[in-house]
This record gives sequence, structure tokens and C-alpha cells, in this order.
Amino acid sequence: MFTNTLEYKNILCPVDFSETSRKAFYRAVAYCQQFGARLTVLHVREGGNPMTPDQVEAEQGTLTRLEEGLVRRLDELEEEGKVTRAERDRMFLEIRGGKPWIEIVRFAVDTGADLIVMGSHGHTGFLHVFMGSQCERVVRRAPCDVLTVKPDGYDPKIAEA
Repeated sequence: MFTNTLEYKNILCPVDFSETSRKAFYRAVAYCQQFGARLTVLHVREGGNPMTPDQVEAEQGTLTRLEEGLVRRLDELEEEGKVTRAERDRMFLEIRGGKPWIEIVRFAVDTGADLIVMGSHGHTGFLHVFMGSQCERVVRRAPCDVLTVKPDGYDPKIAEA
């Protein structure tokens, strides 16, 4: 059934700390405000599990710094008056390990996300083939709408027909 209303209640914003994901984060905050939605900021740490006690300790330190940094940025937005306390209370942080696109889709399914807002690095050609595209994989497999945010200065390099 078609409806002409647009409503998002559970927004997911994956971040990798690139400039594009930072831009997507601010866009997701704006959508959270516009729709009165819950926002979960998700960071997926890629790689294997730490093996030695020193690696476990280093990993824990890294995760703690990531969490503190994200929470601090959300708190700063509130202090700067860019989000209200009620909006800030609907913003959460989640850190997971694994393949980013798999964990993003899994999290969206598990939490009933109805919008994913994520940055696209805009790789094309060999770099795209070599690195793959986390964003493209999420777009293809996500159970909900996905808004991709392009990097500043993105050049689509449209091929001539």
C-alpha cells in the first residue's frame, strides 16, 4: 500500500571515522531530529580477535577511546545547542567486530532499523574492484532504506555512451 508520508523511527549510522562517515553522522543527527527518531551510531572493528594478553589490553584501550570519543561528540552537540537533551537521550553507540557490511546489515535486521545513513567513499574502477564496497554491499542487502552520503568534491566520472 502506497502512503505519501515519510517516517523513520530507528536510524542506524555506521561510522569508520573517515570524513565521509563524519558527514553521514551529521546527516543522521539531522534526520533523527526531523523525525524524532532513535539514532544508533555503529562502529565495526574489522579484523581477527586479539590473541595475546597484550593484544587484548591494547584492543580494549582502543575500544574505550572510540567509545569515549563518540560519546564526547554527542555530548558536545548537546552543549553547543545543536541537539536537545531529549534528542541526545535517543542517540546510542554500538561497537562490534567483524566484516563491516555483514555487521551493519545484521545490526539493522536485529534492531529493526528503518533507515541506514552511511558514507560512500566513491571509489571507482580498479580501487573499487580491489577494495570492494562496504556501502554497495549494505545497499544491496539491507532490509530498509539506505541513504548514502558522498564525499565532498565527489566526481562521478560519467562514462560517455
